Amino acid sequence: MDLRHLRYVVAAARNGSFSAAGHELNVRQPIISKRIRELEDELGVFLFDRSTAGARLTPTGEEFVVGARRIIDSFQRLSERAKASGAGKTGRIVIGFYKSTLSACFRASLKSFRANYPGVEVELLEASYIELKAGVMSGTIDLAIILGDAGSTELLHSISLWSAQLLVVLPEDHALAEKPAVYWSELKGERFLISHDDPGPDIRNVILRHLAAPSDHPEIIMRQLSRESILAEVASGQGISLLCEGAHTEPRQGVVLRPVHDGNGGIRLGYIACWRPDNANPVLKNFFDTFPR
Repeated sequence: MDLRHLRYVVAAARNGSFSAAGHELNVRQPIISKRIRELEDELGVFLFDRSTAGARLTPTGEEFVVGARRIIDSFQRLSERAKASGAGKTGRIVIGFYKSTLSACFRASLKSFRANYPGVEVELLEASYIELKAGVMSGTIDLAIILGDAGSTELLHSISLWSAQLLVVLPEDHALAEKPAVYWSELKGERFLISHDDPGPDIRNVILRHLAAPSDHPEIIMRQLSRESILAEVASGQGISLLCEGAHTEPRQGVVLRPVHDGNGGIRLGYIACWRPDNANPVLKNFFDTFPR
Protein backbone atom coordinates (compact mmCIF):
# COMPACT_ATOMS: atom_id res chain seq x y z
CA MET A 1 0.00 0.00 0.00
CA ASP A 2 1.25 3.48 -0.80
CA LEU A 3 -0.17 6.98 -1.06
CA ARG A 4 -1.10 6.43 -4.68
CA HIS A 5 -3.46 3.59 -3.73
CA LEU A 6 -5.15 5.83 -1.17
CA ARG A 7 -5.64 8.60 -3.74
CA TYR A 8 -7.25 6.13 -6.17
CA VAL A 9 -9.65 4.85 -3.52
CA VAL A 10 -10.66 8.35 -2.38
CA ALA A 11 -11.15 9.55 -5.97
CA ALA A 12 -13.25 6.48 -6.85
CA ALA A 13 -15.39 6.99 -3.73
CA ARG A 14 -15.88 10.67 -4.54
CA ASN A 15 -16.85 10.04 -8.17
CA GLY A 16 -18.77 6.77 -7.74
CA SER A 17 -16.88 5.04 -10.55
CA PHE A 18 -13.38 3.96 -11.49
CA SER A 19 -13.57 5.57 -14.94
CA ALA A 20 -14.56 8.96 -13.48
CA ALA A 21 -11.73 8.67 -10.94
CA GLY A 22 -9.29 7.95 -13.76
CA HIS A 23 -10.52 11.03 -15.64
CA GLU A 24 -10.05 13.21 -12.53
CA LEU A 25 -6.54 11.90 -11.87
CA ASN A 26 -5.58 11.67 -15.57
CA VAL A 27 -4.96 7.94 -15.17
CA ARG A 28 -6.43 5.19 -17.38
CA GLN A 29 -9.43 3.41 -15.84
CA PRO A 30 -7.88 -0.10 -16.01
CA ILE A 31 -4.96 1.10 -13.90
CA ILE A 32 -7.32 2.54 -11.26
CA SER A 33 -9.26 -0.72 -11.18
CA LYS A 34 -6.13 -2.86 -10.99
CA ARG A 35 -4.49 -0.86 -8.19
CA ILE A 36 -7.64 -0.84 -6.06
CA ARG A 37 -7.99 -4.62 -6.57
CA GLU A 38 -4.35 -5.05 -5.48
CA LEU A 39 -5.09 -3.05 -2.34
CA GLU A 40 -8.20 -5.11 -1.58
CA ASP A 41 -6.17 -8.32 -2.01
CA GLU A 42 -3.50 -6.99 0.33
CA LEU A 43 -6.09 -6.05 2.97
CA GLY A 44 -8.23 -9.13 2.47
CA VAL A 45 -11.44 -7.08 2.25
CA PHE A 46 -13.66 -5.55 -0.42
CA LEU A 47 -13.71 -1.75 -0.43
CA PHE A 48 -16.15 -1.37 -3.32
CA ASP A 49 -19.21 -3.15 -4.66
CA ARG A 50 -18.79 -3.14 -8.42
CA SER A 51 -21.67 -3.04 -10.87
CA THR A 52 -22.50 -1.76 -14.31
CA ALA A 53 -23.81 1.38 -12.60
CA GLY A 54 -20.42 2.13 -11.09
CA ALA A 55 -18.56 1.46 -7.83
CA ARG A 56 -20.13 1.90 -4.42
CA LEU A 57 -18.25 1.75 -1.12
CA THR A 58 -18.83 -1.21 1.16
CA PRO A 59 -19.25 -0.49 4.90
CA THR A 60 -15.59 -1.43 5.35
CA GLY A 61 -14.71 0.82 2.43
CA GLU A 62 -16.54 3.78 3.96
CA GLU A 63 -14.50 3.44 7.15
CA PHE A 64 -11.30 3.00 5.14
CA VAL A 65 -11.91 6.15 3.09
CA VAL A 66 -12.29 8.29 6.22
CA GLY A 67 -8.81 7.26 7.37
CA ALA A 68 -7.39 7.54 3.85
CA ARG A 69 -8.58 11.14 3.54
CA ARG A 70 -6.89 12.01 6.85
CA ILE A 71 -3.62 10.49 5.68
CA ILE A 72 -3.74 12.31 2.33
CA ASP A 73 -4.57 15.63 4.01
CA SER A 74 -1.77 15.16 6.57
CA PHE A 75 0.71 14.35 3.80
CA GLN A 76 -0.39 17.43 1.88
CA ARG A 77 0.13 19.66 4.90
CA LEU A 78 3.51 18.08 5.57
CA SER A 79 4.52 18.60 1.96
CA GLU A 80 3.45 22.25 2.03
CA ARG A 81 5.36 22.86 5.27
CA ALA A 82 8.48 21.27 3.81
CA LYS A 83 8.24 23.41 0.68
CA ALA A 84 7.67 26.54 2.77
CA SER A 85 10.63 25.70 4.99
CA GLY A 86 12.86 25.15 1.97
CA ALA A 87 11.76 28.53 0.60
CA GLY A 88 12.48 30.24 3.93
CA LYS A 89 8.79 30.93 4.59
CA THR A 90 8.80 28.96 7.84
CA GLY A 91 11.49 28.16 10.36
CA ARG A 92 13.57 30.25 12.74
CA ILE A 93 16.27 32.89 12.55
CA VAL A 94 18.42 34.28 15.37
CA ILE A 95 19.58 37.88 14.86
CA GLY A 96 22.20 39.42 17.11
CA PHE A 97 22.91 43.14 17.36
CA TYR A 98 24.17 45.99 19.53
CA LYS A 99 21.46 47.86 21.39
CA SER A 100 22.18 50.91 19.24
CA THR A 101 21.40 48.91 16.12
CA LEU A 102 17.70 49.30 16.87
CA SER A 103 17.38 52.15 14.41
CA ALA A 104 14.17 53.10 12.68
CA CYS A 105 15.43 51.30 9.57
CA PHE A 106 16.02 48.08 11.48
CA ARG A 107 12.66 48.23 13.25
CA ALA A 108 10.81 48.91 9.99
CA SER A 109 12.58 46.07 8.18
CA LEU A 110 11.94 43.69 11.06
CA LYS A 111 8.24 44.61 11.10
CA SER A 112 8.00 44.12 7.34
CA PHE A 113 9.73 40.74 7.50
CA ARG A 114 7.45 39.47 10.26
CA ALA A 115 4.38 40.60 8.31
CA ASN A 116 5.56 38.90 5.11
CA TYR A 117 6.78 35.72 6.81
CA PRO A 118 4.48 35.04 9.77
CA GLY A 119 5.60 31.41 9.81
CA VAL A 120 9.18 32.36 10.74
CA GLU A 121 10.15 32.74 14.39
CA VAL A 122 12.54 35.68 14.82
CA GLU A 123 14.69 35.56 17.95
CA LEU A 124 16.56 38.77 18.80
CA LEU A 125 19.74 38.83 20.88
CA GLU A 126 21.62 41.86 22.23
CA ALA A 127 25.32 41.21 22.82
CA SER A 128 28.83 42.63 22.45
CA TYR A 129 30.80 42.36 19.22
CA ILE A 130 32.93 39.52 20.60
CA GLU A 131 29.84 37.58 21.70
CA LEU A 132 28.09 38.21 18.39
CA LYS A 133 31.04 37.00 16.31
CA ALA A 134 31.49 33.94 18.51
CA GLY A 135 27.78 33.16 18.20
CA VAL A 136 27.86 33.43 14.41
CA MET A 137 30.99 31.27 14.19
CA SER A 138 29.47 28.60 16.47
CA GLY A 139 26.16 28.62 14.62
CA THR A 140 24.00 29.76 17.57
CA ILE A 141 23.41 33.12 15.82
CA ASP A 142 22.38 33.16 12.16
CA LEU A 143 23.05 36.82 11.53
CA ALA A 144 24.86 39.62 13.39
CA ILE A 145 24.26 43.30 12.66
CA ILE A 146 27.22 45.49 13.60
CA LEU A 147 29.02 48.70 12.65
CA GLY A 148 31.57 48.27 9.90
CA ASP A 149 32.25 47.93 6.19
CA ALA A 150 31.23 44.98 4.02
CA GLY A 151 34.12 42.54 3.71
CA SER A 152 35.78 43.67 6.93
CA THR A 153 34.72 40.64 9.02
CA GLU A 154 37.35 37.92 8.81
CA LEU A 155 36.00 34.40 8.04
CA LEU A 156 32.45 35.72 7.64
CA HIS A 157 30.39 36.88 4.71
CA SER A 158 28.84 40.34 5.01
CA ILE A 159 26.69 42.88 3.18
CA SER A 160 26.04 46.57 3.74
CA LEU A 161 22.63 47.42 5.19
CA TRP A 162 22.25 51.09 6.03
CA SER A 163 24.15 54.02 7.48
CA ALA A 164 23.43 56.23 10.48
CA GLN A 165 24.25 59.87 11.14
CA LEU A 166 26.93 60.43 13.77
CA LEU A 167 25.71 62.81 16.47
CA VAL A 168 27.56 64.72 19.16
CA VAL A 169 25.88 64.87 22.58
CA LEU A 170 26.45 68.22 24.31
CA PRO A 171 25.29 69.70 27.62
CA GLU A 172 22.48 72.11 26.82
CA ASP A 173 24.58 75.03 28.06
CA HIS A 174 27.63 74.09 25.92
CA ALA A 175 29.03 76.80 23.64
CA LEU A 176 28.28 74.65 20.57
CA ALA A 177 24.71 73.79 21.60
CA GLU A 178 23.17 76.55 19.49
CA LYS A 179 24.86 75.46 16.27
CA PRO A 180 22.80 73.37 13.79
CA ALA A 181 25.85 71.17 13.08
CA VAL A 182 29.26 70.71 14.69
CA TYR A 183 32.54 70.24 12.83
CA TRP A 184 35.41 68.05 14.00
CA SER A 185 37.68 71.07 14.23
CA GLU A 186 35.31 72.48 16.86
CA LEU A 187 35.68 69.38 19.04
CA LYS A 188 39.43 69.71 19.61
CA GLY A 189 40.32 69.65 23.27
CA GLU A 190 36.94 68.26 24.35
CA ARG A 191 36.55 65.49 26.92
CA PHE A 192 34.71 62.54 25.37
CA LEU A 193 32.75 60.12 27.54
CA ILE A 194 32.36 56.78 25.74
CA SER A 195 30.84 53.51 26.95
CA HIS A 196 32.88 50.31 27.00
CA ASP A 197 29.79 48.59 25.60
CA ASP A 198 29.56 48.23 21.85
CA PRO A 199 29.62 50.24 19.70
CA GLY A 200 31.68 52.35 22.13
CA PRO A 201 35.04 50.99 20.88
CA ASP A 202 33.99 51.77 17.30
CA ILE A 203 33.09 55.34 18.30
CA ARG A 204 36.46 55.70 20.01
CA ASN A 205 38.20 54.69 16.76
CA VAL A 206 36.17 57.28 14.85
CA ILE A 207 37.33 60.00 17.27
CA LEU A 208 40.96 58.95 16.93
CA ARG A 209 40.66 58.84 13.15
CA HIS A 210 39.42 62.43 12.98
CA LEU A 211 41.24 63.96 15.94
CA ALA A 212 44.55 62.13 15.95
CA ALA A 213 46.88 65.05 15.14
CA PRO A 214 49.38 65.87 17.92
CA SER A 215 47.78 69.28 18.36
CA ASP A 216 44.28 67.88 18.87
CA HIS A 217 44.81 65.94 22.12
CA PRO A 218 41.40 64.27 22.33
CA GLU A 219 40.68 63.12 25.86
CA ILE A 220 38.65 59.92 25.65
CA ILE A 221 37.26 58.49 28.87
CA MET A 222 35.94 54.94 28.57
CA ARG A 223 33.39 54.03 31.23
CA GLN A 224 31.50 50.86 32.09
CA LEU A 225 28.21 52.72 31.79
CA SER A 226 25.04 52.30 29.80
CA ARG A 227 24.20 54.83 27.13
CA GLU A 228 21.57 56.35 29.41
CA SER A 229 24.16 56.84 32.17
CA ILE A 230 26.61 58.38 29.70
CA LEU A 231 23.95 60.88 28.65
CA ALA A 232 23.27 61.70 32.28
CA GLU A 233 26.98 62.37 32.81
CA VAL A 234 27.01 64.68 29.79
CA ALA A 235 23.97 66.51 31.16
CA SER A 236 25.83 67.07 34.44
CA GLY A 237 28.74 68.71 32.62
CA GLN A 238 31.28 65.87 32.83
CA GLY A 239 32.09 65.92 29.11
CA ILE A 240 30.51 65.29 25.71
CA SER A 241 29.79 62.08 23.84
CA LEU A 242 29.10 60.67 20.40
CA LEU A 243 26.44 58.25 19.28
CA CYS A 244 24.77 56.97 16.14
CA GLU A 245 21.36 58.22 15.19
CA GLY A 246 18.89 55.52 16.09
CA ALA A 247 16.35 54.33 18.59
CA HIS A 248 17.69 56.36 21.51
CA THR A 249 18.32 59.73 19.91
CA GLU A 250 15.11 61.43 21.00
CA PRO A 251 15.49 64.73 22.89
CA ARG A 252 16.60 64.26 26.48
CA GLN A 253 16.55 66.80 29.28
CA GLY A 254 19.91 68.43 29.90
CA VAL A 255 21.55 67.52 26.57
CA VAL A 256 21.29 68.45 22.91
CA LEU A 257 22.16 66.30 19.88
CA ARG A 258 23.84 67.80 16.84
CA PRO A 259 25.08 66.14 13.61
CA VAL A 260 28.85 65.93 13.22
CA HIS A 261 30.23 67.24 9.92
CA ASP A 262 33.51 67.32 8.09
CA GLY A 263 34.36 69.17 4.89
CA ASN A 264 32.16 66.81 2.86
CA GLY A 265 29.06 67.06 5.03
CA GLY A 266 27.55 64.87 7.72
CA ILE A 267 29.48 61.88 9.04
CA ARG A 268 27.64 58.58 8.57
CA LEU A 269 28.65 55.19 9.94
CA GLY A 270 27.69 52.05 8.08
CA TYR A 271 26.01 48.94 9.46
CA ILE A 272 26.59 45.49 8.01
CA ALA A 273 25.06 42.06 8.40
CA CYS A 274 27.50 39.18 8.73
CA TRP A 275 26.97 35.44 8.72
CA ARG A 276 28.88 32.20 8.41
CA PRO A 277 29.52 31.21 4.76
CA ASP A 278 28.17 27.69 5.28
CA ASN A 279 24.95 28.79 7.00
CA ALA A 280 22.25 26.99 4.98
CA ASN A 281 19.25 28.58 6.73
CA PRO A 282 16.90 29.48 3.82
CA VAL A 283 15.34 32.25 5.92
CA LEU A 284 18.50 34.34 5.56
CA LYS A 285 17.94 35.39 1.94
CA ASN A 286 14.35 36.41 2.61
CA PHE A 287 15.49 38.47 5.58
CA PHE A 288 18.13 40.29 3.50
CA ASP A 289 15.52 41.13 0.88
CA THR A 290 13.53 43.20 3.41
CA PHE A 291 16.37 45.69 3.92
CA PRO A 292 16.50 48.76 1.67
CA ARG A 293 20.07 49.21 0.49
